[in-house]
Amino acid sequence: DALIVQLEKRKFAATRRPHRPGATQSGRYVPAHVKRAVWERDGGRCTFVSESGRRCPARLLLEFDHLHEVARGGLATIEGMRLRCRAHNQYGAERTFGVEFMHHKRAEARNAAAARARTVAAQRAEARSAAAVACARTVAVQQAEEVIPWLRALGFRADEARSVAGRRS
Repeated sequence: DALIVQLEKRKFAATRRPHRPGATQSGRYVPAHVKRAVWERDGGRCTFVSESGRRCPARLLLEFDHLHEVARGGLATIEGMRLRCRAHNQYGAERTFGVEFMHHKRAEARNAAAARARTVAAQRAEARSAAAVACARTVAVQQAEEVIPWLRALGFRADEARSVAGRRS
């Protein structure tokens, strides 16, 4: 139950004490007060209605859909938004923009996501490598510091002991 409350807060801006509505930042941004009102109005369910008059029963993978597409000047207002399941949102986009166009856009999005994932993986690998090198250097310095007193005990001068201890075998 607690996870459901958290998800509703994140996805649908559900709260007991909402802030005052602010100005819309862009066409794609959906303000929290709009999300709350649309969710309440649509009953947390997909609003797609088939030709036979049957409403989609989906309550999962819901998305906020613009009645008038953002690309065509649609705004994120309570009257200009609706809830749609992912499948019906994609279906509406294909009917508006065409199947080939949407196929191309989805492929672009997948490629961009894969490129971002590769970049993040490379950055993480580089960070791990740098950390390993730093750790190895730290270990080498510690080992060298441990050897110096023994070399001094054997009669080496301090500068000679540091020089010999600093060399790698």
